[in-house]
Amino acid sequence: MKIFCAVSIVLMSIGVARAGELPVWLHEEKVTHYDGTSDDLVTAGMGAEAMTGAAPRFADPLHPTAQELRRASVFYRASKGQGYGRLFGPHVDQETGQSFDDEGRIAGDEVLAYADDGGGRQNVAMLLQIPSDLSTERRCLIAIPVAGSASLFRDIVDFGYWGLRHRCAVVYNDKGHGNGFHLLENDTVILIDGPQVPAQAAGSKAHFRADLDEAARTSFLAAWPHRVAFKAAHSKQNPEKDWGTDLLRSVQFAFVELVKRDPGFTRENTIVIATGSSNGGGAVLYGAEKDAAHLLDGVVAREPQVQLKPDDRVVVKRGTLERRGTGRSLLDYFSFGNLYQPCAVLAVTDIPLRDRVPFAANRCQSLHDKGLLTSATLDAQAREALDRMHAYGWDEETDVGHAFGYFVAPDATATKYVNDHGRFDVRDRVCGYSYAATDADGRPVAVPPDLASAIFSVAPGGAPAGTIDVVNDNDPTGARRSWLSVSPSTGRQDFNLDGAVCIRELVTGNSPGSQRVKTGIDEFLASGQLHGLPTIIVHGRNDDRVPVSFSSRPYLGLNNIVDGESANLRYIEVTNAEHFGTDLPGFDTRMVPLVLYHLRALDLMWAHLTRKTPLPPSQVVRTTPRGGEPGKAPMLQSVNVPSISAAPSEGDRILVDHGRVLVPD
Repeated sequence: MKIFCAVSIVLMSIGVARAGELPVWLHEEKVTHYDGTSDDLVTAGMGAEAMTGAAPRFADPLHPTAQELRRASVFYRASKGQGYGRLFGPHVDQETGQSFDDEGRIAGDEVLAYADDGGGRQNVAMLLQIPSDLSTERRCLIAIPVAGSASLFRDIVDFGYWGLRHRCAVVYNDKGHGNGFHLLENDTVILIDGPQVPAQAAGSKAHFRADLDEAARTSFLAAWPHRVAFKAAHSKQNPEKDWGTDLLRSVQFAFVELVKRDPGFTRENTIVIATGSSNGGGAVLYGAEKDAAHLLDGVVAREPQVQLKPDDRVVVKRGTLERRGTGRSLLDYFSFGNLYQPCAVLAVTDIPLRDRVPFAANRCQSLHDKGLLTSATLDAQAREALDRMHAYGWDEETDVGHAFGYFVAPDATATKYVNDHGRFDVRDRVCGYSYAATDADGRPVAVPPDLASAIFSVAPGGAPAGTIDVVNDNDPTGARRSWLSVSPSTGRQDFNLDGAVCIRELVTGNSPGSQRVKTGIDEFLASGQLHGLPTIIVHGRNDDRVPVSFSSRPYLGLNNIVDGESANLRYIEVTNAEHFGTDLPGFDTRMVPLVLYHLRALDLMWAHLTRKTPLPPSQVVRTTPRGGEPGKAPMLQSVNVPSISAAPSEGDRILVDHGRVLVPD
């Protein structure tokens, strides 16, 4: 009775239910204890050093267990060259640089749950990790919306372990975007803990199930064999509008569980920090803006994919370049980049992975033929495409990532979000795009059984995932993987320019489809109002995926306007840092890992909340690349990655006043 009353009191204090009630949206699924030796919360029993080796394998590739799928999902390929295991990592004491004896293994409990209105369409997955040495002297909770559309386990070895090392509970949520697949031909779906089961058997417990009855599924497959649907594109929920709510609900879920175990946990005596990366970083900002119940004490956002309400009072000036306004929505800049980026790579010398964009010249010619470029020669067309990207908001520092950025498939990302925001059905095949496994020639085939069984752990939440990729159903030679397909209007392999033009129209045009997409975007645009909540944003200047000019820089200006004197946001811009943290040849010599600054920002926030240490001023942190030969760069050293300064020089300080942001070169 004592615990029941304690839960009720906490629920009332965070405003989620009346006395005696649990949140109606909360559905708890599974509790598992890990001993910290054979299995654990951070490395799934592998040990931190295993993250620099080969990914774990399944005993039976066609029938992996839930625990094997979890282990494969936890696996995070880390690079010793970038400092993993020396400067950071779950087995490294960042203050001393010494290694922990436990190899990063931490014992404790995991609780899986999901938030849903009862219909089984939302099913926002949540994961709470409670370390066995959970602190009761300084109670704390770290809330993490996972990056991308990946599984709940994606960010544990990247930075989630930071909370466990501080003896905090850590709660994750997938923002309603997680890696739920419906393999339509098999009619199988994924459960919250990974196994694939028949859709009928899963019922409302499916992580995602396409909105098709049996007749509709059969009819669709008869016309378009082998197709698949996935949650991040086809949920018809536009989940981004609820990312902030999902974050706050995950905090509420965590308190329900923590109070069951220790009635001493209250909102008042528990430090709560929200942190995330990429669209997880955007989600923590959205959550902070919605935090009317004051569930959060601090926020740390890394390279946030955050989209802002238009406000021309915001001005960002860097050197002599001045940009007015609050940046651009993801679909705006993705659909623009999807047009020009493959041509622009030819204008950048010594660019990593340039050879991975084989039809770049064809794209240039097709853009010219459609009047989207005016230059006559290939070199001039490539230069014009790059100039257009710069004029649209990409800084020159992002050029190094254009080939890799396009290789990572902006067409798949653009089509995913168009479907998502417009609430399109899988049967709509927007702009002639669908999704399927493909053979070596790019033709749709049945999903290989070993990929189907492992998709929970290997998929990033959508295409591309193994052999599953975006397909151009309008190729005149027959449906084919978009990357290899021919555009009907050009007759060329030009990365499906027709599809890219169609997607662009849905973002900028006035068709009924375009209105659906724009309505969806308007539902989640950020206000910039953080209510004075202590917040640190860290972002890499070379980010090609979420460029700073579209997101973090204008967010600083908008927050300064709406929060005014109460604004408590610090912005840290790191040179020589890009979005993915890749250590591929050509990046190893030029880039430093932004995750290191994410961890340092968490340390600064912790010091601020526990010891009242002032947050550092907004600033540019100037790093030094490792140099050397591509693919053989020397080990990253501390001298390459200077700390965030408590007193940066005037030439490094980022200033903001009345919405005007001044960023030093």
